[in-house]
Amino acid sequence: MVSPEREIMLPGSPPVDKFNIVYCIMLLHGIGTLMPWNMFITIAPMYFVNYKLMENKNGTLVETDYSKQFFSYLGICSQLPNLLLNLANIFVDTKGGLNRRIGGSLIIVGIICIITTVFVKIDTTEMVTAFFFITMITVVILNAANGIYQNSIYGLVAAFPSQFTNAIVLGNNLCGTFVSVISILTITMFEGSVTNAALAYFVIAVLTIAACFISFFMLPQFEFYNYYIKKHEKDEEEAGTANKESKKELYISTFKQCWVQCLSIFLVFFVTLTIFPAIMADVKPVHRNTLNDTYNFFIPEKLFTPITTFLLFNSLAMIGSMTANFVQWPSSRYIIIPAILRIVLIPIMMLCNFRPERRTWPVLIYNEYIYIMLGIIMSFTSGYFSSLGMMYAPKAVEPSKAPVAGMMSAFFLICGMLLPL
Repeated sequence: MVSPEREIMLPGSPPVDKFNIVYCIMLLHGIGTLMPWNMFITIAPMYFVNYKLMENKNGTLVETDYSKQFFSYLGICSQLPNLLLNLANIFVDTKGGLNRRIGGSLIIVGIICIITTVFVKIDTTEMVTAFFFITMITVVILNAANGIYQNSIYGLVAAFPSQFTNAIVLGNNLCGTFVSVISILTITMFEGSVTNAALAYFVIAVLTIAACFISFFMLPQFEFYNYYIKKHEKDEEEAGTANKESKKELYISTFKQCWVQCLSIFLVFFVTLTIFPAIMADVKPVHRNTLNDTYNFFIPEKLFTPITTFLLFNSLAMIGSMTANFVQWPSSRYIIIPAILRIVLIPIMMLCNFRPERRTWPVLIYNEYIYIMLGIIMSFTSGYFSSLGMMYAPKAVEPSKAPVAGMMSAFFLICGMLLPL
């Protein structure tokens, strides 16, 4: 186990990240790794299922098999390419290293976002089948490229102090909060204009990816960035001279040192994605006026799920990630304990008013305030412990192996997200 203090025992003082510019760029890339996909799935029910994949029969839009099964196909076409490319990215060497992978994947993601935006203004009611397959192909390409992008950015930032790894996680949660706010605004302001809402979503995604691309190639202008990149190159060179490990031995020895952190990351995301959004989105409010049986909870009924599920989760996860910058407890060695304990949240959340019309076991937690408190605990601990795990993993190995540990932790993150689906 490598001590975190090792980082500050370098010859000479590292330069200051002036105005936190490098940190902010990493935060932006945390947003960028999730923004296109978050925008896509958030607008999907309104735009793809209930609009674009509807068929025009005698002037009337009718449901198709594509719209009925859209999310089933979407899950397969999105998560599998992401997982496989995440895994391949760890082991495959390319000329130019992580920089070329990040730049190339951003270009591909940007092109897919532009294609998706253009289709908003194309009438597809007479070409539903073609549009469906075009959409699925773009989803495969988007998530494959995004898998490389996400995995590579974690590998790159692993060479920096741990708070920069947390900047990526914080950016992920900040992205979710932003998309949740956009979703609520869309529901309240643009309910009758599907194309305008979709156009706004996809344009924001395009602009975000453009900002990520430009900012990434600005990084070499900053002394702080160059210092840690050169430090890592030196560490790699020294490690290579002292220890002639084969590629296989490198991966095995790295995993042996950071498996606790990787498993913790997997468990945190597995529990989180089992509960959110699948369980939380199907918890129904029961707060009603006893006199006339009308809904009277302080959150409007049509906004109950957007607020108590999506906004609550993303905002509290973001706060949890921010907290990890200032408080790191438990230590790297013991983070597995709270990661395991969080599993109990799954059955507890299912005891709330989850799918009341279909459930066969009794509801034990009717109170919305208790449900919201459970949601706060789950969301905060998700952001906090995922940040700790991602921060700890690269620091649990020798500096020369930090990027590999960073990419391994990103792979376990994706595994934790995929398995609940």
